[in-house]
Amino acid sequence: MKPTTRAIAMGIGLAIVNVAAVVGLAAGQANAVTMPSDGTFIVDMAAQDEPPMTLAVTVDGDKVVGYATNGTDEEAWFFGSQQGGKMSMTSMYADRIDATYDGSALRGTLTMNDASAPHAFSAAPAAAPAGIYTATMNSSRASWVVRPDHTMTGVMNNSAPGDHKVTDALAAQQQQHLEQVRQMRIDQQMRQAPPMQFGTWSANIDSTQVTATRVSGGMRF
Repeated sequence: MKPTTRAIAMGIGLAIVNVAAVVGLAAGQANAVTMPSDGTFIVDMAAQDEPPMTLAVTVDGDKVVGYATNGTDEEAWFFGSQQGGKMSMTSMYADRIDATYDGSALRGTLTMNDASAPHAFSAAPAAAPAGIYTATMNSSRASWVVRPDHTMTGVMNNSAPGDHKVTDALAAQQQQHLEQVRQMRIDQQMRQAPPMQFGTWSANIDSTQVTATRVSGGMRF
């Protein structure tokens, strides 16, 4: 092949590669999944020999809040952020949520108590007023997940709300702290949340009528 012909062929080859790269990039951008700027995702997860676990995650921009409960004597709060629909959050008791939004649902795993047995989940979007609700009275915090069908589940924690600020989440991830934080979970005083009136979101805590607040992704306590 003559040098001129070879140069032309190489130029054409490079042009084809460049066009393919541009087309591939455009396709990737077109297929990119955008996390909703706000929204809530809810799922009920069955657990063998244990009460079902309900998980709700609410998003507000890049901030997220997760709440998991079995509605009897177990709960965990998660506060964190998401980037590109991906999130990894750890509770003060070393529980963990790892999830990704795929354009239609939030999919991932919830790990509570037993790190060897994470719950896989696919949480569907849930329109308001479904979501996470919470109310406090003195040293008690009641929290509920309200489903789209108006049913709800949650617990009341008599050691809240200050306990959410006690443990450094980073320390909770280290192995030497795991037993300590697990014992903190056992020592919590929890019971089923009192009934909450759908629509008015009122409940009775310690003989006092309170109104629950719907949790947003940017809420912190």
